[in-house]
Amino acid sequence: MTTLTVSSEIGAPVDQVFRQFTDIERVAQEVSGIRSIEVMTPGPFGLGTRWREVREVPLGRLDDAEMEVTSFDRNRGYTITHHKGPARIVTTFSFEPIATGTRVAIEYTMDGPGLPPALLSPLGWAISGKVREVLTQDLSDLKAAMERQGA
Repeated sequence: MTTLTVSSEIGAPVDQVFRQFTDIERVAQEVSGIRSIEVMTPGPFGLGTRWREVREVPLGRLDDAEMEVTSFDRNRGYTITHHKGPARIVTTFSFEPIATGTRVAIEYTMDGPGLPPALLSPLGWAISGKVREVLTQDLSDLKAAMERQGA
């Protein structure tokens, strides 16, 4: 299993930050690595929400994944789960009020139920640096979007 965490502080109240992060159709316009998002479930963002996300990955390739919200606690956090081949990827977003606004943490975990650890460990090690860069850029893009909006 591979786990890594990135975090950032955003100078806006938790409810505004949470709303920004969970407006997935708008996220596609604000996060530089996302090329498109197709929402697959009707209604507001919450437990069970699903969408197909297309991202640009290294070497200019496009990669798509079907995401699903597998836990949801308004203004506190949510978890997105998706699969890539035999690997399961779980990404948890946490929102914590602080004196200057909100601390956002993103924890990324990749595991491969049934895969031998000898295979999963080198794979996780090989991609963890790139995943950290992507998550850090996503946070930076969303923070910048909030600042442009005057949040």
